[in-house]
Amino acid sequence: MTADIHFVQGGDEPVIAAAGSGTLSCTCGSILVTGYDPGLFLAVGIQCARCGTVTTTAPMAEVSAAPLQAIVATPSLEPRMVAMTVPPGVRVVSRAEMDRLGALFRPVTPTDNIYPMSPERLDEAAAAYERHVGAALPVIDSKAGEPFHGLRRHALGWAVAHLRGQPESWSCLQDDPTANAALHVAAFLHFVATWSHHPLFPAMAATAGDRGCDLHSLAPFAAAHCLVMMGNQIRFPSPSGYPGRIEGFNLVHDGADTLVVHTDVFDRFEYPLGRPWDTVSLLAAASDAIEAAQAKINLRHPGVLILSPGSSLAGYDEALIKAIDSAMVSLGRKNRGLMATAAVLLRLQGLPDPKAIRFGYGFFPSANRHYRGENQLLTGE
Repeated sequence: MTADIHFVQGGDEPVIAAAGSGTLSCTCGSILVTGYDPGLFLAVGIQCARCGTVTTTAPMAEVSAAPLQAIVATPSLEPRMVAMTVPPGVRVVSRAEMDRLGALFRPVTPTDNIYPMSPERLDEAAAAYERHVGAALPVIDSKAGEPFHGLRRHALGWAVAHLRGQPESWSCLQDDPTANAALHVAAFLHFVATWSHHPLFPAMAATAGDRGCDLHSLAPFAAAHCLVMMGNQIRFPSPSGYPGRIEGFNLVHDGADTLVVHTDVFDRFEYPLGRPWDTVSLLAAASDAIEAAQAKINLRHPGVLILSPGSSLAGYDEALIKAIDSAMVSLGRKNRGLMATAAVLLRLQGLPDPKAIRFGYGFFPSANRHYRGENQLLTGE
């Protein structure tokens, strides 16, 4: 089968009747498509009935968003005697082009989630920041007796400087500040490895750079990655402002952006700068966040709430998951536009190499049993 032929004209009638304003004709003059719009026909090959010439439309030129509503054309040599009708706004895309675009927009799970904190790896982080954010990584000076000095000023700059300042014999988990610094560096490198191929990555990097590439600025992109790995489709909106920034993303269902995903910074108890917590205060804080989300997620704008707690000490993550579950049971009926609330949690593990860590994310959605409509969130189960 000839891979670049998707439609074969079977007679004098056009192969496709679309809703555009133009016409696509063969070089011999035979009309192949009526209502033709070049932006809605991507890498599709049409063979003329009169002369046998194959006319192939162009692929997507400026890639900013993957096509959602699309008819995917597979190679075929079967003549079509009746024109296929294409509804307004729907693209006709070849399978090869759809696969190409899908690869561009799908996050890449790093094949290796082990991050050695060698001088070369720190150089790599600094170079990646400069290349993608467009400015040199700030140098954060240390301050005696204050190991977290500079963390709020620029999280990634602080982390790299802290690790560079370690003596020759050290380990990533030797103390809380060093573990926290390794966590920040690994999270940034993971972000670059996951999304740097994406056409919108310049806006993603600029968005994270505004907050010094701290853990909260990376959380929306970590959540998006986790949701895709669970089987969901997502779509980032066009960057807003100048230079462009990414403000959240949507879950895609049945070919349309139907659910907003809002990420909330949940740093009330974040280590090392947050408050002490207990189960009562944690439940109260989770409940406050879920209630406050109703301003952005509601029946008119249904969606999912993501909480970003940042770094924490042992025991906190499990307690937060339980608190979210309890809050959703008691508050779900009040916001039937909230489909689920989830926490995106950091996973750090020590390794036999003391100067390396294993890094990843945990993602734990709690569904709203009172959500009005079909629960569209896939959890990979």
